[in-house]
Amino acid sequence: MKIQQLEYIIAIAQAGSITAAARNLYQAQPNISIALKDLESEIGMQIFWRTPNGMVLTPEGEAFLTRAKDIVESMHSLEADYTNRSEDGISLKIALSRSSYISSSVGAWVNTLDQDERVKISIHNLNTNGVIDDVNSGKADIGFIRLPESRLEIYAEQLKNRKLMYRELIKFKLKILVSSDSPLAKFSTIPIDELKKYIEIGHGDDELSSAGRTFINSDYDSPSDMHRINVQDMGSKIVLLEQIPNSYMWTPPTTMDSLLAHNRLVLRESDYPNVDICDLLIFKKSAETNRVIKAFVDFVADYSIEVAQKEGYIK
Repeated sequence: MKIQQLEYIIAIAQAGSITAAARNLYQAQPNISIALKDLESEIGMQIFWRTPNGMVLTPEGEAFLTRAKDIVESMHSLEADYTNRSEDGISLKIALSRSSYISSSVGAWVNTLDQDERVKISIHNLNTNGVIDDVNSGKADIGFIRLPESRLEIYAEQLKNRKLMYRELIKFKLKILVSSDSPLAKFSTIPIDELKKYIEIGHGDDELSSAGRTFINSDYDSPSDMHRINVQDMGSKIVLLEQIPNSYMWTPPTTMDSLLAHNRLVLRESDYPNVDICDLLIFKKSAETNRVIKAFVDFVADYSIEVAQKEGYIK
């Protein structure tokens, strides 16, 4: 029995088919099929039923999957605990949920290291639950999540149940980013009635009203489809804000001052947001004794406050 076989079992159970699991793992489908067949033969037990609707765990397979997850998570955790610093230098895996200043903090932190220090850092963008899953499984050493403060207690309990630690970074309300050529730029604090006349540049995977109520205002009134452009990547959002003067974007603290200035974008207040947003770093308890992870967490905590104070998000 090999760890890779267990990882395949977990992937099949999550994806519901060998084809989907192979795609998610960037593996050839025959490799996973053979690994599953060999494992079932080795342990003398059928893990999945093959059905027209996909792979379904047998009762024995359910119990096997639970133990397989525990073993794989322990192996990933063990690997993470002992590979952050080696003879080859510093290694760090970070999972993010939407943040430019966290990415920027990585660069700032690296600049504080000895120039001879070799660094291997990976940054993976996921949704909130994906970040938590990656840290819990050991795929990521550190995770960053953003959530409304009203949900902090719920997530704190979820993290506790998974034996994960967290550190609060900053709390803030969103501001508005507009072109310096926009009529909105004349306001120091933009009224919501004025804002409704313009096009919102939104995140591509947001469901309009739920995202607005979650992160902006509990009574958020969604703009019509004709007054919203959904975009995934930040670069495209910047381009659209520059090219469409009658557009705007809700924005958290950012470190892209030079990019915003180059694209003639300015930050403005709004009296509309009534949701306090909380940023968290999450990590395994064992990370508290890992010098590399602890140093990075401490650095990001200070860095986030500096960024938020500079932009006027916190006083």
